[in-house]
Amino acid sequence: MTYAEMVERARQRLNPTEYGKHFEAGCVAAVLEGANGRLYEGVNLDLACGLGFCAERAAAAAMVTDGETVVRRVVCLDEDGTFLTPCGSCREFLALLSPENRQTEFLVSLEPLRTVRLSDLLPVPWTGCD
Repeated sequence: MTYAEMVERARQRLNPTEYGKHFEAGCVAAVLEGANGRLYEGVNLDLACGLGFCAERAAAAAMVTDGETVVRRVVCLDEDGTFLTPCGSCREFLALLSPENRQTEFLVSLEPLRTVRLSDLLPVPWTGCD
C-alpha cells in the first residue's frame, strides 16, 4: 500500500463528532501498518475530564489485539488534512511496544514525500526503573 492510499484511509476515518457535552471524537485519524502488512485504524477520543486517547494509540490497540507489536509506517491527519507527528505519550507508547518501532516512519509530507523516524522524534529511549 502506498502512502497516498494510507492517507486516503485516514481521511475516510475523520469524522469530528460531538457526542455530548463531555465527549467528542474523530478529529484526528491514524493508520498504522504493522510488520505483518495489515493496516490498523484509529481516531482520537477526547473527554472533558482529561481522559481519552490519541488516534495512534487507538490504532495501536487494534494492532496489539491482532497479535502485532511492530509498526512499520504511520499516517496521522487532523480534520484539516494536516499531517501530524505523535505526541510525547504516543512516541513513548509505540517505542515500548517493540524495540523495532524506533525505525517506524511517520509521514510528514506527501508532496514531496517526506518521512521521519520515531528514533529522530524520540532520540533517548526510556530505560525504566531498574
